[in-house]
Amino acid sequence: MVAAAALSRQTNGAAIAAERIDLAAGGVPLSSVPAADEAPSPTPSGAALGGSSDLSDLSDLAANDQSAAAVLADLEDFWSAHGVTGSARPAGGYVSMDSSVGSAGGSAGESALCIPDPGRIAGNAFYCPQGDGIVFDSSALVPVLLGDYGPAALATAFAHEFAHAVQARIGPTASDRQADPTRFPSILIEAQADCDAGAFLAWAVAGDASRVRVPPESLLRAVTPVLDFRDPVTISPSDPTAHGLGLDRLTFLLRGFRQGAAACHQLTADDLDLTLGRAGVAGDASTQPRFASTDAAVTAAGQSVAGFARESGLTTVGAPATPDPADLATAAPYGQFAAATAVALATGRATTGQDTGAACFAGAWVASVFGRVADGLGSWPGDADEALDLVRSRPNATFEQVAAYADGFHGGVGGCG
Repeated sequence: MVAAAALSRQTNGAAIAAERIDLAAGGVPLSSVPAADEAPSPTPSGAALGGSSDLSDLSDLAANDQSAAAVLADLEDFWSAHGVTGSARPAGGYVSMDSSVGSAGGSAGESALCIPDPGRIAGNAFYCPQGDGIVFDSSALVPVLLGDYGPAALATAFAHEFAHAVQARIGPTASDRQADPTRFPSILIEAQADCDAGAFLAWAVAGDASRVRVPPESLLRAVTPVLDFRDPVTISPSDPTAHGLGLDRLTFLLRGFRQGAAACHQLTADDLDLTLGRAGVAGDASTQPRFASTDAAVTAAGQSVAGFARESGLTTVGAPATPDPADLATAAPYGQFAAATAVALATGRATTGQDTGAACFAGAWVASVFGRVADGLGSWPGDADEALDLVRSRPNATFEQVAAYADGFHGGVGGCG
């Protein structure tokens, strides 16, 4: 499954011309539901994830399928070279479903693999163990990923699903999971899939893919759906649908991006270090501000961040850094903890001299309070993601900065330049 929840936000910046899917090399064969000769008169569908693509022309669906088929062909090439012996193609192949048809009742009951009706897959994609194949929504997933996020994001989403097909071959298989569910919980299976998506992205960025073109400048756009399509904070890590919070999914993806696919399949449940369900935070998300005002949250953060910087040996100055007004404005839609993180960014920038170092410092500070301060900074389950939302939403934010935030959170200030 692509997502447990979607925020459906637009990414920063204009599309990058070099980021594209080249169709000249062809793609994998696709089946379609409804079949091409059964297609009804075109009707607008409305994108389930908040996209604005006009789907009134059936040629758009064909173009979506071409892009998906090309990405899947590159994924077959990648896995043929990285651990899958024989054919990397799932035995059940690939099925493109038009969810707008099922939801309109035109082809209700027409099934493919594990999807009984096109309306059941709206805005999503699945690897189906029953029949060993991948099914995706061509009308309310593919155009949203292409239109709102970009071609590289489509590649990331499909790489996650393809990874589940790989697990069926090299493990953990469904039999492995059934025999030892404690060793192979569902969230580990999803973590490995995010990790594999990162490994594929690194391969594409290196120029080894024949069709998917991902310049380094597009990497933040490429991973944004993984960050947006995150679990609700109320879900349990033991839930069979759990994928992780945004920081969790970023961390899994970075492992594959940096270490390759082999490291993904060495990942164990003990390695996950989840923020989802972290001890010490509130059991659910409160709807009430924890401070009387954002200014009060910023003041509290100033004292906390300044003390953290002194304890870390980065400064002897006791006065809190003044947050950038632009960062506070960017933080406003996300909440008081995002505004508090603006103080950490300002302090990190002052101590490291650069934005990547500032993001790393901010991650380290967030970790120092996350789940450790009752009824205050870091006490809510979504705080680590709220800080990440600020880091990635700033004008000119980069993949390196969001990666540095994750590094600081997990590794502390020692690795922040």
